[in-house]
Amino acid sequence: MNAHVATMPAHKDPAEASVGRGTTLYLRALRLRCPHCGEGHIKGSWMKMKRNCPVCGLRTERGEEDFFLGAMMFNLVLAEFLVVLAVVGATIALWPDVPWNVLTWVSLGLAMIAPFLFYPFGHAIWLASDILIRPVSGEEMEWHRTHGPDEHRKHRDR
Repeated sequence: MNAHVATMPAHKDPAEASVGRGTTLYLRALRLRCPHCGEGHIKGSWMKMKRNCPVCGLRTERGEEDFFLGAMMFNLVLAEFLVVLAVVGATIALWPDVPWNVLTWVSLGLAMIAPFLFYPFGHAIWLASDILIRPVSGEEMEWHRTHGPDEHRKHRDR
């Protein structure tokens, strides 16, 4: 673990949920890096995230047993939004001679494969969103580093 990451300040002030901080978190997530430290690769395989950031130790599910549900929901919304955007764009570009049958079948195929294509990005962006909303504390980071992979945090902040 890098020494500078271990001593990174915890972000506890809700005012820190600024545009600049959000941009940083989301850009890190889009690169499939840990949104917290920006250095560790968090993608294990295409459909599986690593349990922890290899650099700072942050868990990709933040130690909560139901965190993956938010990631799944966010992935589906992101993927299907992009499909709708593509269909609307194609309709506008091809107007007035839109091949409706082709567009229907292509959009159906895209809607089925898009969640698989965008899964790692959806999960990483969800993690970045969660960090933006609930900044990582020093206490939480200590818990991530010291507890086993199948343990869940007992503290609930909702």
